[in-house]
Amino acid sequence: MEEEKYNLLVIDDDAPIHIMMGKLLGEEYNILNAKSAQEGIDILASKPVHFILTDIHMPGMSGLDFLEALMMDAERRNIPVLIMTSLPTVDKEQKALGLGAADFIDKVLFTQNKQEVAERIRMKLVTNVQIPELPEELVLDKKEIIKKLMFDVSSGDFVTTTQKLCKFLGHRLKTDHLSFWTINGDNVQMLLANGVQPPRRYGPKELKKEDTFQRVLEQKRPYLVNNVINSQKGILSEVSKQERLTAEIGIPLFALTEKELIKNKMKIPPKTPLFGFVVLKRTRVFTSKEYKMTSLLMMNMGTILWRLYKNM
Repeated sequence: MEEEKYNLLVIDDDAPIHIMMGKLLGEEYNILNAKSAQEGIDILASKPVHFILTDIHMPGMSGLDFLEALMMDAERRNIPVLIMTSLPTVDKEQKALGLGAADFIDKVLFTQNKQEVAERIRMKLVTNVQIPELPEELVLDKKEIIKKLMFDVSSGDFVTTTQKLCKFLGHRLKTDHLSFWTINGDNVQMLLANGVQPPRRYGPKELKKEDTFQRVLEQKRPYLVNNVINSQKGILSEVSKQERLTAEIGIPLFALTEKELIKNKMKIPPKTPLFGFVVLKRTRVFTSKEYKMTSLLMMNMGTILWRLYKNM
């Protein structure tokens, strides 16, 4: 049985781009080729498309015109879009980003750094988390968190990227405590703790004694607790009582790359080991929408962090 792949639509009047994309990504995706924006629109009307890579400079309907038309289509406006250009300008970038483009990519990378092209597309796909009826404020939070990750990941450094992402995530969600733990078999280490700090005596040994942490290791699922103090669920119970940190989200991160997640149709295989654990605490409750958005987004972004982590 032939493996089912995501459909990647490439729109460009430059034939060599289609040839390069076929060689670079043909094994991972079904490449759909369009030589004009109108041809791209016709393909969208007849086939499911999961990602769009379009040139900005084309005769007739430009890439920006195409993007504007796409944003008016309620059924297809959430397809992630990566704009290709060899002549970037601030005005055009701002207009494209304002219309919903995922990002810009310089065509020079198609010959000078093909691996980065592949990674950029994978990152856009795994961060395209769609949550029905998400409040506008959380939609903005999601976009800003993703944008922050995309900007910081270019350094290729796991520790720096994780620190910056967690700081920004905590800021957007107004958390009072955020900690990130790495897991390597039995070896657990705290990478960072922002906001309210754990007691000095609290470390990996103490975390591994927590019932909640053990359940995360066994069940490999995120959790939400909005009554940490009374329910005796969650971690750092003494700090939670002292600081009135009644609400907690815990998120496992998996030893899985973006490429592997995409190949598995965005589903995490049951036997995948954990490599990280993120804890968010605050004094006011987390809504179910906040929990769903944060947990899904972090687990998917965790594939990017895992790639950086294993390359250290």
